[in-house]
Amino acid sequence: MSSGPRRGAVTPPAGRPWRERVADPDEPLFTMAVAIDLLGTTPHALRRLESAVDFAGERPSGNQRRYSVRDLEVLSVLCELYDRGLSPQTVAAVHRELGIALGPSGGPGGSAG
Repeated sequence: MSSGPRRGAVTPPAGRPWRERVADPDEPLFTMAVAIDLLGTTPHALRRLESAVDFAGERPSGNQRRYSVRDLEVLSVLCELYDRGLSPQTVAAVHRELGIALGPSGGPGGSAG
C-alpha cells in the first residue's frame, strides 16, 4: 500500500487546513443530496427555488453542486416560504426585496441589489 494521497482524493486549497474550511460558513461543503436532507425538501422543489432566485451554486469538483452553511440558512427560509404555499416566483420576489444573497456571485449576507 502506498503512502501517497488516497485514490480520487481532492487536494484542498493550499494554505487552508480542513478544520478551517469546515468552520468557514461560506465554504461550499454540502452536496445537493445532503442539502435536501438537511432542508427537508425535494430535489424538484430545491431546483425550482434555485432557478427562481437565480442561484448557480458552487461546483468545485466533478461538476457537482455544493452548498455552504450560509447558503443552507438562506435556502431554509426560502423553502419555508415555498412550503407555506408561495410560488417560486413570489419567493424570489421576497428574496430580492429582503436583499438576501446566495452563493459566491452576491457575496454571503450581502445585498442582492
